Amino acid sequence: MRKIVFTNDKGGVGKTTTVANLAVGLSTQGVKTLVVDMDPQADVSFALLAQRPPEAGGGYLPPTIYALLTGHYQMDQVILPVPRYPSLSLVPANADLADAALKISRRPTRLRRLLQDLPDGLFDVVLIDTGKGLDPLAVNALAGADEGVVMVAPGRLELDAIARMQEHVSLVRDEVLLQSDVPAIRGILLTLADPFSVTKDTRMRIRERYPGLLLETVIPKNNDLQKAIGRARSIFEVAPESKGARAYQQLITELGL
Repeated sequence: MRKIVFTNDKGGVGKTTTVANLAVGLSTQGVKTLVVDMDPQADVSFALLAQRPPEAGGGYLPPTIYALLTGHYQMDQVILPVPRYPSLSLVPANADLADAALKISRRPTRLRRLLQDLPDGLFDVVLIDTGKGLDPLAVNALAGADEGVVMVAPGRLELDAIARMQEHVSLVRDEVLLQSDVPAIRGILLTLADPFSVTKDTRMRIRERYPGLLLETVIPKNNDLQKAIGRARSIFEVAPESKGARAYQQLITELGL
């Protein structure tokens, strides 16, 4: 079972769009896929369920990643099937997750241990969506994965963002997992790309600074992708022949999923 985290230390680079579309693309190919939403904004939960899970209240604690991380539920109680996609399941998030950061600050491998306890063969791939920054939630997400994909958008600061994520990954390796190769940076994914010179310049700079890490797949800045995520649908449903759909299919192939 491969466990991949999609990460950047800021928002607005297409993490949620990428996780949601990859998950749907994989599930339609029969790949047993689990999405773990580690972002209190719960955008990927909305994208897959077409609604946000309710927050705790009135004595009711909904089955979410918050309830799992804080020990109120077992893993099998928070894995929800996504009705539209038979091979796809989700551990959803809601705003309660923000309160979990302090509660798990001394348990940086909580998610990793929970994922390791999943029965063999239950899932082929786990995709982890993250919020921004390096709080205990992000540390748990990085520590829970064996591979990481760093998301960057074209611009002057993309090299700084990659450098920060390398530092974060190294911190998790050295101080949390005490391993030299986990999580490994599987690749750098360029998103929100346009056909103009800024994207070409960005690709050149990344290749020079990080040889061998830049993925060939480029996710375009595409109106169809924005429409799909806004409708809580995948690009494969809204515009299956679009550049965005082709890019995500290429990414599935490039990552060997």
